[in-house]
Amino acid sequence: MCGIAGVMAPDGGDHSPFVRSACTMMTHRGPDEQGYDCSPGLTVGMCRLSIIGRDGGGQPAYNADRTVTCVFNGEIYNHRALRRRMERLGHHISGTSDAHVIPALYDTYQDRLVDHLVGMFAIAIHDARTGELKLFTDRVGKKPIFYALTLGGGLAFASELAPLAAHPTVDRTIDPIAVDQYLSYRVIPAPRTIYAGLRKIPPATILTFRVGRSVQLREYWRFHFSPVENRPGDPGAEIDRLLRAAVADRLESEVPLGAMLSGGLDSSLVVALAARMSGNRLDSFSVGFEQAAFDESGHARAAARHCGTRHHSYRICPEDARAAIDPILRHMGEPYAFPSAIASYYMYRLASEHVTVVLTGDGSDEIFGGYHRYKVFLRLPQVAAADRHRVDLKALSAGDDIAARYEAVLVDGVRTSIRTKLYSKEFRERLPEPFPVNHLRERFARSEGHQHDLNRLLQLDCRFWLPDAQLVKIDRMAMAHSVEPRSPMLDHRLVEYVAGVAPDRKLVGDDEKAILKQVAARYLPREIIQRPKQELAVPLEQWLAGQLRPLIVSELTSDRALSRGIFNPDVLLEIVAAFRPSDSYALWTLFMLERWHQIFVDGSGASSNCRYTATNQQSERTLQ
Repeated sequence: MCGIAGVMAPDGGDHSPFVRSACTMMTHRGPDEQGYDCSPGLTVGMCRLSIIGRDGGGQPAYNADRTVTCVFNGEIYNHRALRRRMERLGHHISGTSDAHVIPALYDTYQDRLVDHLVGMFAIAIHDARTGELKLFTDRVGKKPIFYALTLGGGLAFASELAPLAAHPTVDRTIDPIAVDQYLSYRVIPAPRTIYAGLRKIPPATILTFRVGRSVQLREYWRFHFSPVENRPGDPGAEIDRLLRAAVADRLESEVPLGAMLSGGLDSSLVVALAARMSGNRLDSFSVGFEQAAFDESGHARAAARHCGTRHHSYRICPEDARAAIDPILRHMGEPYAFPSAIASYYMYRLASEHVTVVLTGDGSDEIFGGYHRYKVFLRLPQVAAADRHRVDLKALSAGDDIAARYEAVLVDGVRTSIRTKLYSKEFRERLPEPFPVNHLRERFARSEGHQHDLNRLLQLDCRFWLPDAQLVKIDRMAMAHSVEPRSPMLDHRLVEYVAGVAPDRKLVGDDEKAILKQVAARYLPREIIQRPKQELAVPLEQWLAGQLRPLIVSELTSDRALSRGIFNPDVLLEIVAAFRPSDSYALWTLFMLERWHQIFVDGSGASSNCRYTATNQQSERTLQ
């Protein structure tokens, strides 16, 4: 696991100061060693967390004649088989890590090298023969790459946003559309970032850049949630086989390995399988809270006893939450308002005291249909009274298409009806018409071939919610503490198979993830399998009503917050003054935006000279 960065530019100058600075800013992603290649027109670098090939595994990696240069972030679980294949084809591979197989694969398969990789990855390859720089992201979006055009027609990239935003010539104009997306969903979906001139590469995408030409993006893999008829055998048995294989692949490590264990179905199943296969007793990790409704630590301990792990737990208090706010935003580099990041931050901090690699149960909800909102959506417009607080009923009445209906269920940041009143006239004029913007509509258009609404929701969430909300959180919070997370549920072979399972095998009445529970029954006791789902949540309402409220109110009503130009000051004051516990997520979303401004705009953050102006048209045209 690493952080990577680089610059390709036509000036032939020395860009190593930026690349070295970026890698230094990302030392948490790779504290073990750094490596660089500086040549005319190209500088690449990496900071490495040594997991596989600890000796002789440094980067950059090269092909035999050094015409291909590669820096890589991730883990390739089938690297040994690939190495043997490449050596049979006559390639000499000198390095010991999985990264060193990639240049030979590129020589053999070119862009199709990604078809042969099992794992998670962000890869940068420079081909001196063609003069091209290529950036590759993994299939589901576990490993990030950000990029930006530089003054003079070059391109810079980095594993994290803040180091890239520190480049002296990139466009740091703040993107009003990204702000609107953030306020809606509490995250900024790819390809946008908070900055108009900086972009995220979406999952399963290859970026190709040559000096003097525009950026080219190509999606290389997509799975479809559509039932596959007449499949041989029992789907449950095949899911069991694929999941066991995925767990086994992810147990390879030359450093201590453990697992996250909340006590819920997904993490418990992964830990149960890993404990059976591992030759060593596993360490497991969880967090808890003083508020009983949010505290899963007892369930985690019970699952740990069943699986035979050495279990470690940490109890989070409101003071911890306050202390984590700035580190979370600094690692994100842009506004991010999932309060569960607080729980992840402390869980990975705890894990870092004992291990370097952890297995997780992440991704199961998006492929097996585990979110409660799926049931809420399928019952619309007859929403149960207990779920009415989850649904923006005003947004729902605005239209009956699937995008409008799901927006009404999904949005729990600042709802459309509030944003319409909250924006200042000047900021509102920077947003496209018609307003309010439904950012989901275009994404749903790509899933029109799926007949069942649940399949369309799963398709959307696997291309939006999973990479942009969940995997972002996992990557940044784990790497903040130099821990590598591995997610067997997101092995692409398992994802492809589960996508072809009929929706009525996943959501059966009120029974979520029904087919996964059938698999889990072979390994876990009934009380774990049937326990009501409890997402990794934090007691935000209680914290905002108590210890955190003075901080939130003072920050949002300060002179600098009221003068940002995004909001109508009178309306913002009114919303903060009328705070109710049911408004907690909206208030947290507004607060995290303001706190991001204080760090990165007002303070010493990497991009303290960013600004709100009309979007730079050339950047928009070239980076789309």
